[in-house]
Amino acid sequence: EKPPCSICGEVGNGVHFGAEACRACAAFFRRSVALNKLYRCRGDGNCDILSTIRCMCRACRFAKCMAVGMKREAVQKYRDAYGKRGSDVESPGSSSVSLPNQGDGFGPPGGFNPNSTFDSVEECGMPILTMLSQNYEKLQSVRRVVHHDQGSSVFQMRTPKAVSYKEANIVSSKECDLVADWILNSYPGFADLHKDQKIILFRNFFLPFVILQGGHFACIHNRSDVIILASGDYIDCSHPETFYYDPDGRQLMSSEDAVRMFASSFSIYRRNVTDPMLRDNVDSFEFFALCSLVLFDTGLEGQSEECIRVSRRIREAIQREILYHYRNVRHIEDPSMRLANLLSLLPALQRATRRFQEDVEISHVFNVYSVDAKFYEMCNGRF
Repeated sequence: EKPPCSICGEVGNGVHFGAEACRACAAFFRRSVALNKLYRCRGDGNCDILSTIRCMCRACRFAKCMAVGMKREAVQKYRDAYGKRGSDVESPGSSSVSLPNQGDGFGPPGGFNPNSTFDSVEECGMPILTMLSQNYEKLQSVRRVVHHDQGSSVFQMRTPKAVSYKEANIVSSKECDLVADWILNSYPGFADLHKDQKIILFRNFFLPFVILQGGHFACIHNRSDVIILASGDYIDCSHPETFYYDPDGRQLMSSEDAVRMFASSFSIYRRNVTDPMLRDNVDSFEFFALCSLVLFDTGLEGQSEECIRVSRRIREAIQREILYHYRNVRHIEDPSMRLANLLSLLPALQRATRRFQEDVEISHVFNVYSVDAKFYEMCNGRF
């Protein structure tokens, strides 16, 4: 195992500027020195700096960086500048993305801490993606309350469990309003669209988002054998009979027959979504970029010209922001190729989504296993 970060205790990423540090703390120190940042503590100058709260006090975090041996002179002065090094123009600050090491376990929405994934972006060059990440943290906190088991405390960590299709349907039904609220408060111009245009965009977005988010959780927890849900519970792809089992005994088709008919969809999902995202190590900002490109699709039935203009404007902004992320945060050698690989995930996501819709349609038409009306409508874009 890698030594822990000497500043916040997160899993380390090697020696940076003279001290063992995670990528987030290394980026914070580099940015602070390169941009000549001055911080002031609002407390007594002795704030705790932990991976879960390291963004709470930048002054104490920077002081701890210095205390553990980080050296100002080791920072390349203009690394965060736009254009070539040596430019006199300083760039906006940037953040580092560090996926926490969750081992083989995974928990509910609060099982991984978003604060350990996102460092604050000062003078941000990614305003939309940063707003998405900040609001997603709030969404995760709300999920912990909405999806908690009756009779249990929201302050206690839930033990994740394998769920049946009925339980998964309930989770997805609860997610509809939560995800809609996340979108409404994260994108500039979305709230100004006519109500019918918002519905058109959202009904085209929700199911691909649920599938894409499963791939995002797979990247966070480094798991491809399960599909992790927003509640923290999971679908056990290795034992699909647990998913198609009806504890109420009302299913017209046996779980074994349902597995023979539908279980191949799990391998399609894994081949088209989970495996490519794991292979490319898609980070959280890339996940938000993919969500944005799916949401603001164009050429949809009933979509107005104004909605198309807004969608194109946001898509272009998102692509500029993710390129900024590649150049200034991850320092990728060939950002254009990385973006091309990211965009290639969208057709594969569409294939997985179509297969899921076909399964739900078949189950509904032939009544092979019970699917509630709301979940059926969400899967088929009817609201």
